[in-house]
Amino acid sequence: MTLAGCSTRSERADSRRAGVTGEPSGPTTGLDSVSVMPPAYEGVATWARSRCTRSPHAAFSRRWHRGRDMPKTRDRRLDVLKGLLITGVVLGHFLETSGGGPPSGLYPGWDHEPQRTVLTFLYLFHMPLFIFLAGITARERDLVHRVVQMVGLYAVLQVAYLLIRPQYTLTLDTFVHPVYGLWFLLAMGWWLASLPIVRRLGHWALPVALVVSLAAVVAPFSDTDIGAWSRAICYWPFFVAGQLYGTQVLRRTAPTRVLRMLAAAVVGAAVTGGVMLSGLDPNWYRGDSIAATMNENDVTAVLARVVSLVAAVTLSWAVLTLVPKHLSLVEGLGRRSLGVYALHIPVVFFAQAWFEHAGLAMWPASGIAVLMTVATLSVLRLPIFDRAVRTTAGTVADVVVPDALRPHEELSSPKS
Repeated sequence: MTLAGCSTRSERADSRRAGVTGEPSGPTTGLDSVSVMPPAYEGVATWARSRCTRSPHAAFSRRWHRGRDMPKTRDRRLDVLKGLLITGVVLGHFLETSGGGPPSGLYPGWDHEPQRTVLTFLYLFHMPLFIFLAGITARERDLVHRVVQMVGLYAVLQVAYLLIRPQYTLTLDTFVHPVYGLWFLLAMGWWLASLPIVRRLGHWALPVALVVSLAAVVAPFSDTDIGAWSRAICYWPFFVAGQLYGTQVLRRTAPTRVLRMLAAAVVGAAVTGGVMLSGLDPNWYRGDSIAATMNENDVTAVLARVVSLVAAVTLSWAVLTLVPKHLSLVEGLGRRSLGVYALHIPVVFFAQAWFEHAGLAMWPASGIAVLMTVATLSVLRLPIFDRAVRTTAGTVADVVVPDALRPHEELSSPKS
């Protein structure tokens, strides 16, 4: 029997069985044996149990643990979505570099068509929705091991990618500033570490995450890349939303009616066109810019983040409504998205150097970027690459995490 007369489900079942057999059904101790209560207090105990089980916090806690601990079959639609999104990530990176020049603030692809239109559409939603899906699959069990897996994988790849780029030297300063897309791995460590806070706050976690995201945009720090803190905070609401409500959202947005899907397509096109016509700087919806880095006042910065968040939510809803439940062509990519994400980056480095000297017109350059995307995904979808990445992450965690904090059962792969 627990405090305040609130017994667990298994204890109540044991109590019921004990009422029939006259003794507890399993091994007992001084703490878990069935208590005998005087009749005068039975009413108080009944009232305490009803209050415990009816309270909003207790109800949320039951739903949380039931959702976290129950074994689930893998949702194929989740793999479809992750496969399409990782395709968008890789395509976006190749399109960025296809502009034919060195990066100056933004990569040169943002200055030309048709790259700019495609990049605007992709960057408005693809990382927010990807992080939303990461929130769905994140688990608090063996949390220290999972966090170290992501941060350890970041450390290994950060060192490797710094060493293969001649313009960089390996120092403490360069180590804590993620190379290109590696910010996601470091941010994933932050988001996983926040899971106890999310559980503690319950339904308040999402409003709190939104407030923190908006407040961060006016933070008095000009270095937004160090530790990936800016993007981690900017996108934190999407991770929290996925953790709390992701399963319900996936179920309710499953494509059913043609009219609804048509409306979603129209809304998606309208949002993309509206953002382009508004002249909103892409740095705002890439997640790493704040008032200090954009030389804007606080009001403008907060409004820009609000617009970016609203656009991300709207486009994410449109995409979720349009994506089918089954699409075997990309399901394999979804299951191996971590390996694809981690290993496509050096290929992008090669493409960037090639495009800078190729002197191509923008439409042919865009076509080659698409071909590079297809070729890269065709190779990296092979299981050996994802297995190597996950094994590396697990090995680092096994070395770093003390035995007492290691999972009872070895993780087959870090969730992302």
